[in-house]
Amino acid sequence: MNHREFEEAILAFDNAGDVYMRAVAAAYQSREVARDVPESQTRRRREAFMNAASAFEYCAEMTKSTEELRNHYGAAARCYAEIKYHQDVVRAFKLASMFTEAASYCFDHNLLDTAVSIIKKYDAEVKSETKECIKEVARLSYLESKLLE
Repeated sequence: MNHREFEEAILAFDNAGDVYMRAVAAAYQSREVARDVPESQTRRRREAFMNAASAFEYCAEMTKSTEELRNHYGAAARCYAEIKYHQDVVRAFKLASMFTEAASYCFDHNLLDTAVSIIKKYDAEVKSETKECIKEVARLSYLESKLLE
């Protein structure tokens, strides 16, 4: 959808009195606006993605559907990831019960201790191949740090 279509959807849901769907349309519009901000405009881009992430979290708090909650918190996490707000990415993925994504994000961004913590705490919810990869690198990293001491 383009910006105009999001505006039309927001207006339609507003006219229908559907507060939740209006909020969802507004969150998606906020994300599209954020995506249009050039990376060179760091502050404006950060603020735009923060607004979009907050809007998705608001939608997640409003819904009663587990699937929609997961989708909204996941979208918020991806907005935070765009601006490298690591703690917020992990928090939102956890709220979405997307533990494999949280662990993978930490691993990919050199947050090995946090990745290990996630796979220990949410062992049953993290995909086995992700766990094994993180464990292997963690073993090597911890062994190497012991050798350096």
